[in-house]
Amino acid sequence: MHSMQSMRFVMALTLALAAPVAVVVHTGAATTEDKAIEVIVAARAALGGPTLEGVKAISATGEYRRMMGEREIDGEATVEILAPDKIRRTEEMGISGGPTFTRTVALNGAEYWEDTTNRGGGFMRFGSGGPGQPGAQGPSDADRERFRQMAERRLRSELQRYLVAWLMRTDAPMTYVGEAEAEDGKADVVEVQPEGLTPMRVFFDERTHLPLMLTYEAPEMRMMFRQRGGPPPDPEEIRRRMAEPPKMVTHELRFSDYKEVDGILLPHQMTQSVGGKPFEEWTVSEFKVNPNLKSDAFAKKGKS
Repeated sequence: MHSMQSMRFVMALTLALAAPVAVVVHTGAATTEDKAIEVIVAARAALGGPTLEGVKAISATGEYRRMMGEREIDGEATVEILAPDKIRRTEEMGISGGPTFTRTVALNGAEYWEDTTNRGGGFMRFGSGGPGQPGAQGPSDADRERFRQMAERRLRSELQRYLVAWLMRTDAPMTYVGEAEAEDGKADVVEVQPEGLTPMRVFFDERTHLPLMLTYEAPEMRMMFRQRGGPPPDPEEIRRRMAEPPKMVTHELRFSDYKEVDGILLPHQMTQSVGGKPFEEWTVSEFKVNPNLKSDAFAKKGKS
């Protein structure tokens, strides 16, 4: 199966990158920039060529499984993008023996917002860590604002990743890092540096020119849970967790099972690991190219 073959290649590629000789680094700004452009041009041709130019909006819907600590969450996720600066991610999620949620996060240009609907009772807290205030019963207003800024940054990074991986679209500086070698083949590695965001490295199969993997560094997300009907998390535990500095970990996002949709190739299987551990598997059942997305659809409800 093509997706399994791609996965084996990427796993071998990941192992190969651990060795110092796995990547041959090319130096010289002009050389690396020119080579990066060459790789991106080949990838655009492989993914759809001129058809990509006409893509103004795209959406993807499918089921996902995610590991949150020792718990597994499953549900359905929909990502809607209106280039260049709008994204909305809606997730229906549930925990075995626990509550169910609908969570929406969105960027409407410079505006970020989120909304969570709890349909089953219970408690779930998302965060990336950081210092808390002594004696506080949970996060302070300053903590909440920091968490909001972290969530906004994560979503802005996610938008840039999908624009690059799905549509080969970016205005950010690019450099050619080198060539990664594995038993099953080779990959060109291009680093993209969006303004104000963490750099990402994209691995392109040298044979097919399709994106195989994308890596980046980000703070490790922390979760706290409460069983339905159970007591809330201990305030001392919340303070202890918040006092720990956030740990930066490597995220690896892998793409496989490419299928043609309205003239462009799109990956219908995406798996993510965090710090070398499995985190999420998203199987897209439906892509829509140029769906009828209006700008006001990304604005928070109740705002014009």
